[in-house]
Amino acid sequence: MPMLVLLVVSSILLLRARKPPTHRLPPSPRGLPIASHLHQLGALLHRALHALAAAHGPVMLLRLGRVPTLVVSSADAAREVLQLQDHAFANRPSLAIPRRLLYGCTDIAFAPHGAYWRGVRKIAVLHLLSPARVRAYRGVREEEVAELVRKVERQAHAGGGVVRLSELLSGFAKDVNGRIVLGVRASGGAGWRAKVDALLEEANALLGEFHVGDYFPWLAWVAAVDETDAKVSRAFERIDRILEEIVVAASAGTGGRHVEAFVHVLLSLQSDLSGAGWRLTRDNVKALLEDLFGAGTDSTIIVLEWVMAELLRKLQQEIRRHCTKSHSLVITEQDLPAMEHLRAVIKETMRLHPPGPLLVPRESMQHTKVHFYDVPRGTRIIVNAWAVGRDPTVWDNADEFRPERFVDSEVDFRGRRSQLIPFGARRRMCPGIGFTTSVVELALANLVGQFNWTIPTLENKASAVVDMEEAPGITSRKKVPLCAVAARPA
Repeated sequence: MPMLVLLVVSSILLLRARKPPTHRLPPSPRGLPIASHLHQLGALLHRALHALAAAHGPVMLLRLGRVPTLVVSSADAAREVLQLQDHAFANRPSLAIPRRLLYGCTDIAFAPHGAYWRGVRKIAVLHLLSPARVRAYRGVREEEVAELVRKVERQAHAGGGVVRLSELLSGFAKDVNGRIVLGVRASGGAGWRAKVDALLEEANALLGEFHVGDYFPWLAWVAAVDETDAKVSRAFERIDRILEEIVVAASAGTGGRHVEAFVHVLLSLQSDLSGAGWRLTRDNVKALLEDLFGAGTDSTIIVLEWVMAELLRKLQQEIRRHCTKSHSLVITEQDLPAMEHLRAVIKETMRLHPPGPLLVPRESMQHTKVHFYDVPRGTRIIVNAWAVGRDPTVWDNADEFRPERFVDSEVDFRGRRSQLIPFGARRRMCPGIGFTTSVVELALANLVGQFNWTIPTLENKASAVVDMEEAPGITSRKKVPLCAVAARPA
C-alpha cells in the first residue's frame, strides 16, 4: 500500500513537472460562464470596446463565446500587431456570413492568408488600383463631380436652399464607383439604382450581423432555426443575380466605354492567368467585384459625409484661394496638389471617423507575444482603429477636430505611422487608398469651393447644430442624414 501511494504521488509530481508553464495572458473583464464577454458588447461595438479598454488596458483579452479575442486599442499596440508582427497576424478567421456572401471568402478583405490571397491582392495592386489606373479614371471622377454639383444646385433651387446632402453624396459615390468597378452607372437605366443599392446595402448590413456559429460552433444549427442562414442565402441569391447580370453585360462588351472598368480587367485576366498555375473563376470575379465596389463606395460616402459635418470655414477659404483662375469655381484634379489643408481635413476626419471603426478581424498564425502578454495561435485579433485615433498618448486634445495637426505632418493613411490606420497597415492593408482619396478630394474641393454651406436653423433653437451620432453596424455612417443650406458665393 505505501508503495502504491508513493507511485501515485510520483506520477502526479512528474505530470506537473511536464506541464508547460502558465501563459501570461492579457487582462480580461469579468465574464459570464458561457457567453463570457458577449453581453458587454453594444450596438456601437468600437465604443463598447473602447470603454472596456479604458478599464482593462490597451491590450485586452475577451472571450466571445468560445473564441479568445485580443482587442488592441492603442497606437503602440497596433504597431506591434500590424507592423512588427504582421507575419504572425496576417490570417483571417473563418466567419459564416462572409463565407456565404463572398463566395467562400474569395475576395481580398476576408480571404485567408495563402497563395490565393497573395494572387488576388497582386491583381488588385498591379491591374486595378495602381497609380496609373487611378489616373486613367480622372475623366469619370470629374464628370461625376460635375453632375453632383448640378444636383446640389437643382435641389437647393427647389428646396429653398436646403440640400439633402447625405442622399446626394450616397448617390454620387454609387455612380462613380459603379462606373469604375462595375461598368454601370447606378442612376442610369435598366433599374440599376435599385440593383446597386441592394448590392451595397444588403451585403453591408448582413456582414455586421451576429452568427451564433462563429462563437459557439456546436450551436451553429441555431442559425438555421432562427432563419439567419435563410436570410443570408436569400440575400446572396439576389446579389449573385445582380453580379451575374453585370458580368454577362461586360462579357458581351455592351455599354461603349472610354476606359475599362474593373469588371472588364478581371474578365480579361481570366485567360491571361491560365499559365500562372491558378485561375480566376467566375465566382472569384464576382467576389472581387462585390468587395471592391462595397469598400470603395462605403468609404467614399462615410468620409465625405463626416468631412461636410465637420466643415470649417478655414478649409473653404483655402480651396477658393487655390482654385483655377477662370471665372468658374470648378476645381479639377490638377488644382488638388496645392491644397494641403484639404488633405489635412480629410486625415483628421478619418482619425475621428474611420470608415471601418474596427479593422477586419485577424487571426494569429503562431504563438507570440504582444506587450509582453502571450497570444496563443488561433486567437482572433480586433484592432480598434477608432480608439487608436483617439489615443491620448499620441494625440493632443484627441477628441477635438483639429485639422491643423496634419499640416506639415508626415503622418498619412498608409499605416507607416500606427497612430492613423483607417485602411490598416502592411500586407493586409486595404489596397484602395489612392482610389478612394482621389474621389473624396475632388468631390470635397468642388462642394466646398463652389458653394457656401450653412446648417438649417432648427425650430425653437437659438443656434443650428449638426447631429454627430453614429449608426450601428460595421461601418461608421452618420445615424441622422446630413442636410445643409447651399448657396453660390456672391
